[in-house]
Amino acid sequence: MASSSLPQKRPARSEIASNPEPSPVFADLWVTPGGISVSFQAEPLRPGRVTVDPRDLWLHQEHARLSLLRGFDELLCLEGLQGVEHLPHQIETVRKVLRHFRGKVLLADEVGLGKTIEACLLLREYLLRGMAKRVLILVPAPLVSQWHEELSRKFLLDFTVPSKDVGGDKAEFWSKNDRVLASLSFVKSKKRAAIVAAEPWDLVIVDEAHHCKNRSTLNWQLVNSLQRRFMFLLSATPVQNNLLELYNLLTLLAPGHLRTESDFKKQYVKRGNPRDAVNRDRLRSLLGEVMVRNTRSLVQLNLPPRYAQTVLARPEGVEADLYRKLTKFLRSRGSGLVDGLGPIDDATADDLGEVDAPGASAGSVSRMQLSSLLAAQGSHPSAVAASLERIGARDPEAATLAVLAGTIGESAKDVRLLELVRQSPGHKLLIFVNFRRTLTHISKLLQTKGLAFSVFSGEQTTDEKDAAVAAFRDRVPIMLCTESGGEGRNLQFADTLINYDLPWNPMKIEQRIGRIHRYGQTREVFVFNLCTADSLEARILNVLNEKIRMFELVVGEVGSILGNLEDGDQFESLVLNLWLRSRDDTELEASFESLGETLLEAQEQYVQAKELDEALFGEDFQ
Repeated sequence: MASSSLPQKRPARSEIASNPEPSPVFADLWVTPGGISVSFQAEPLRPGRVTVDPRDLWLHQEHARLSLLRGFDELLCLEGLQGVEHLPHQIETVRKVLRHFRGKVLLADEVGLGKTIEACLLLREYLLRGMAKRVLILVPAPLVSQWHEELSRKFLLDFTVPSKDVGGDKAEFWSKNDRVLASLSFVKSKKRAAIVAAEPWDLVIVDEAHHCKNRSTLNWQLVNSLQRRFMFLLSATPVQNNLLELYNLLTLLAPGHLRTESDFKKQYVKRGNPRDAVNRDRLRSLLGEVMVRNTRSLVQLNLPPRYAQTVLARPEGVEADLYRKLTKFLRSRGSGLVDGLGPIDDATADDLGEVDAPGASAGSVSRMQLSSLLAAQGSHPSAVAASLERIGARDPEAATLAVLAGTIGESAKDVRLLELVRQSPGHKLLIFVNFRRTLTHISKLLQTKGLAFSVFSGEQTTDEKDAAVAAFRDRVPIMLCTESGGEGRNLQFADTLINYDLPWNPMKIEQRIGRIHRYGQTREVFVFNLCTADSLEARILNVLNEKIRMFELVVGEVGSILGNLEDGDQFESLVLNLWLRSRDDTELEASFESLGETLLEAQEQYVQAKELDEALFGEDFQ
């Protein structure tokens, strides 16, 4: 909103009219309270022209500018998005927050309805309207990569992620970066918390905000100490154990809204049962002023059933020999790499073996190269060969393994893939792969078998992608897709997903499923996970499927469960560290069993909190 005050700079009319030379009547720059820079320059006056009061000119230009900045009914944030569907409940939530909440809201939609999308739309609207410039986003460590990817890819917003390696411990980093995305666990250390709290922020966004439910924790104290004008808290389960947690959250968001803790307990908490509320109508009215909660029944998001099956592939002969030798090679090269950076995104995963790590020497690999090779081991030998070739320039054993991998054509996974394709007549099959070399290999495989398909990858132009989707929809039964390929596309006409290989990040697996099991799907959905027996991906899949029944969860619930691993690494790095710390398969099996129990505990926390929130809130906050 522009300031109602007028510029103070006002030359006298006589001075302007008496100037015989062409010169600007008025040229200057003002910044409105909302943060929007307003610059203008009047046409120069010439002898004989009627004089213009710059004050009137400013009012006229300000009126024109505000007319361009449309009202909240027509959102600016929807323009230029990449792969974001305009779902009605999300758009209405954004409008409601803009109109009524004055920049302070608890977004408490049920899982799978898009709280992150709503928060990012609001963020973009605030930035475009000049209502915010300096933004801090705090999320659990396992969710940092997902947030960073969605902000960049979908909303075209660049955020800097701090680390110890790039000065995250220095005040200069926080003062010079206007858009920062960080994990709560990273920022809450005493030294960093003081630095971050000293900085003024226009907007602070906290995902999985229930981690700030206890005022005695560093999480709550950090967020409470931040200087901010606006704040968005996100949590599908704002109440985890008792109503005082809700009070603590809303005290962060809007201090005094629920008065004092003593008043809150006296008026709204049932004596002897802090999980139960009294005076519910009054409490719901107060919560409705700061909280939005959409439910699946409200938005009628009742999807058809989804079924998942693991399909094991067992290498034989030369391929089995390759995997044994590769595992031994990686064990010998992986010492000393625990607790570093984890795998990077799939867009470059295929090339990690082709990049020399700084300071790398013969007989050593970087963590990125190691993670790439382990992931390639679960994909196709062609991906293994590509990752080994560059290392082979300084490691003869790697060169020998690369040659061996290059001799393998049709793999055990290929055999199972072709079986699935032949057993699925009349279905539309979306086949996901992690590696570009694997994509090329499968394309040739399907061609040799006379199977019609299209290819959708991140390297294609927009027209090529459109053509691939159109062919898949109208003519061919199969589309091969890289990790980023199907992002934002409407592929609900497909009903079968085949994961040829699996990313280590469970949320990426979930995003794949979400390409077809989503709003608008009318048929049952089938998910087949191809998996090489005894591989690392087999262990990851087993722990996700057997412990938390991942493939039966609503899309979005995995993030909520992983969010309960508050102080943990990102999941991919955690998995890599388990492999590095295990000397053999027996120790690795025990490590994954322990990981499974940890995930199960995190899921139990989520389920209990979900049940409590449903009982408290019901359908009252839409």
